[in-house]
Amino acid sequence: MSEGKRSMSGLVNNHVNHERMWGVVTKYNKERGFGFIKSKVDGQSYFVHVSQIQDRTLERGYLVEFGVGINRKTDKEEAKNVIVIEALENRRSI
Repeated sequence: MSEGKRSMSGLVNNHVNHERMWGVVTKYNKERGFGFIKSKVDGQSYFVHVSQIQDRTLERGYLVEFGVGINRKTDKEEAKNVIVIEALENRRSI
């Protein structure tokens, strides 16, 4: 059984890191279905696709919980299984 390709962070390709993070949506384009979440855990910005959002909608300023996985096409880390914790619009702490 293959373990898959590992990224620089050590995550296995196509698998989600089961440790959850939380962060704030810094950008989200509803028409194109993608955006970015800035982690409050490690300070990184993570790409997020609409297919990974539990209720299929995000807005700038929302506080979210998410896992991190590897995008199959880009082989880069991205947000997975995103859950909105608090829907605060126009948060000043972004």
